[in-house]
Amino acid sequence: MKLYASEDEAYQIRTGREIVDAYPEIYNPWIIQNIKQKLEARAKTRPDIAGGRSIEDIFAIATYDYWQYGIDTPEEFSHEQLGASHDKKCQYITCRNRFKYIDYLNKKEDMHLLRNKWHAYLLLKDAYRREVLLLESEQDFPAFEAFCQRHPTFVVKPVGLGLSLGVRKVEVGDTDPHTLFDQLFIEIETENGHWNSGTEKGVLVEELIEQGEEMAMLHPASVNSVRMLTINLGDGDIRLWYPYVRIGVGGHFISSAATGSIVAGINAGTGVVETTGFDKLGKITDVHPDTHFTIKGIKIPRWGQLCQKAIEMSKRLPTLRYIGWDFVYDKDGEWIVMEGNENAGISSSQLIHHRGMREEFEQLIGYHPTKEYWWQGKYPSRFENIK
Repeated sequence: MKLYASEDEAYQIRTGREIVDAYPEIYNPWIIQNIKQKLEARAKTRPDIAGGRSIEDIFAIATYDYWQYGIDTPEEFSHEQLGASHDKKCQYITCRNRFKYIDYLNKKEDMHLLRNKWHAYLLLKDAYRREVLLLESEQDFPAFEAFCQRHPTFVVKPVGLGLSLGVRKVEVGDTDPHTLFDQLFIEIETENGHWNSGTEKGVLVEELIEQGEEMAMLHPASVNSVRMLTINLGDGDIRLWYPYVRIGVGGHFISSAATGSIVAGINAGTGVVETTGFDKLGKITDVHPDTHFTIKGIKIPRWGQLCQKAIEMSKRLPTLRYIGWDFVYDKDGEWIVMEGNENAGISSSQLIHHRGMREEFEQLIGYHPTKEYWWQGKYPSRFENIK
């Protein structure tokens, strides 16, 4: 089995299938089924991209693209990478290739400060402005029971997972607190098992954020957020990389590009949304389907405060020069941190502006990666031509 850049789909399909067979520890039955289901749903919505290919062939091509270019499943459709030329694929900072830049910008030893959501809360508690509790064992039940009395509706998050995996809103209601406590651990163990998670097995419960009206009215059921990606170039020079707003849809609680929310670009100078909205498939949305707001032209409240807060947060973590901050506008008119991500994706900004930004990003940070493949050093090579 050899891996190299090629626009020959027969080679891509053959190699993709060989990769799945060569890495059974990665491609377990659940992962394969999950990827195929996502691809099938996207192919039905974007038949223009699927191009009549079978799901088996799309899965094989996507597997090849993942190892050759670092392209993730959603990017095959949102960035129209399925069947794209080699040159186009190289123009993008793909889901996995972004780690080449993150490894350069962020100090590895300090990445746990944000990767572990509990560590992040302890470090930045004043910026969260809400109660958060860590649950690790049965000993934490009394604190959990008291927490439920103070917050009969709350948010649950796994400590060590991203992409909104396992995040949901919980209403205690008439549920026995101990039954609920046990159920949370069962659910988190299931999520960790599916996604081959590491050793961080705890779960956080968070006080529900009450949004300010200016942001809540965009979609009241979700916590709508603004993503501010800070790039610390040193000597006090901190840049905001293509900020964007995320608005929930369909009554869903989570507003995240990973869960199908609408994303739209914000003018960094004015705080006004300057693009139409896009969903995770890259489909254009001029008007919110539920609340009927025109996306382009939305004014983000207290924009100056938000920009300043993002810069201040970046300064507090000087060894993490690349951070994706998710901010929420609360009922007191303050921008608060929902969370910070040390390995934040850069896919949405490229989707919104409909172009690859690899060259622009490299010019900004003054760095061009030398490592050819994102997976080198992470997974053993089982390719004849790659050490």
